[in-house]
Amino acid sequence: MPRPHRSFSLTRPYGSPEQTKALEELKPMFHLSVDQLKQFRDNLSAEMEVGLESTGSNETMLPSHIYKHPMGQETGEFIGLELSSFNIKIYLVELHGMGRITTRQQKYTLPEDLKRKTLMNVVEFLAECVDSFLTFVGKYDVQTPLPLGFGLSFPLRHASLNKAYIIQWTKDFEITEYEDKNIGELLQSSLHTHHIPVVVEAVVNNAVGCLLAHSYRSLDTLMACTLRTGTNAAYWEKVDSVKQLKTIPSKTDMDTIINVEWGRFADKKPNLLYRTFYDNRVNRQSVNPGMYIFEKMISGLYMGELVRIIIVDFMDRRLLFDGQYSTEFNTPHSFEVSYLSTITSDDSVELDDIKHILHSIMNLPSTTHIDRQIVKFICDLVSDRAARLTAAAISAVIQKKNALEEDLTISMEGAVYEHFPKFPRRVNDALRSIYGSYIEHINIGITRDGGGIGAAIAAMIAISQKKK
Repeated sequence: MPRPHRSFSLTRPYGSPEQTKALEELKPMFHLSVDQLKQFRDNLSAEMEVGLESTGSNETMLPSHIYKHPMGQETGEFIGLELSSFNIKIYLVELHGMGRITTRQQKYTLPEDLKRKTLMNVVEFLAECVDSFLTFVGKYDVQTPLPLGFGLSFPLRHASLNKAYIIQWTKDFEITEYEDKNIGELLQSSLHTHHIPVVVEAVVNNAVGCLLAHSYRSLDTLMACTLRTGTNAAYWEKVDSVKQLKTIPSKTDMDTIINVEWGRFADKKPNLLYRTFYDNRVNRQSVNPGMYIFEKMISGLYMGELVRIIIVDFMDRRLLFDGQYSTEFNTPHSFEVSYLSTITSDDSVELDDIKHILHSIMNLPSTTHIDRQIVKFICDLVSDRAARLTAAAISAVIQKKNALEEDLTISMEGAVYEHFPKFPRRVNDALRSIYGSYIEHINIGITRDGGGIGAAIAAMIAISQKKK
């Protein structure tokens, strides 16, 4: 018997008449009806089709040059190198077959100043990290060079699986001298210069890596969705549907992985998204205004900033904290997404965790219980909308593939999904509202460390594809 289903409801706090009116105006800005979710799904699905049909230079729907499903029976040792917004992770991945994987890993802090240097500076640092990692795992004196897959959280244009070019550095990266540079070749050259026994076999987007990692364990995995600092998705598509591929395998009924880059959805058609003036302000004040509009509505880098801007607006209108301000609240990106997670989970009578964040971290002199209730309500609105938009975007891929005829698996990865206590249930609620009982065909699994492990699996696939 299925477990009883409980939906989330957002209960408005009872404050002053002015506060009540402001919250009544705010709630419909962020609540998306089922019809709006379905319209969003249809719009995104249509834009995906346009991207696949394009024969020009795309910024979305990017081919990965992966043409083989991992079967879960492959074996061997591979290196996975993952570059994300805050750190570098390196994995020694051993594939045992039967869908079983073991890893040894090490994390390296990414220096903040490196985000504003040249691509060659980044590559040299990556090579140093690989050198240190090989010593850590005792693989420095290997006779046969180890195959490496490199995963990045940035859009890539491929000429082949290990010949990739970064289209644009996103999030808070401002790397220079990267245009038309093959990052796989640069990394290989740096490794060779330092006599590091590693061969760069594959370069992939982290969403592609997450899909490969989950596909090794679960053969019915259709897509992967990442919700970290940014957001993205990748899914399996038929090769003959991808018009922008210059060279394709002889078997056109084969599958390939498409890097959707759905964070850029509506960049060229902003009216396709239901945005508030708060969203517009976040976009306008970002380092890349007019770009990654959808990402700025649901990802970790921007959700906290969106909440901060709403709270500051309420402060300006003397609806919160009795008009008190703090330097922290006036500082962009000071309200971290982790605070939202804590705030939305606080069910204590006095909302003590919220009080701690507002007093001890955001340095407000005092707050009332109503203040804290309103802050929680705002955080709930923003995170609930993000979850519902995530579900609608997932449903766009399902619709594009007409995949509900049989069971399918979706891989989810990233701190927003994994560590936001109510986020998974809210995604599931929205999918249920879209699909009804058909949701029983959808299995959602979490892939931890998917970007790095999947990059290592991409290296395995690259070797396999070369043999053929």
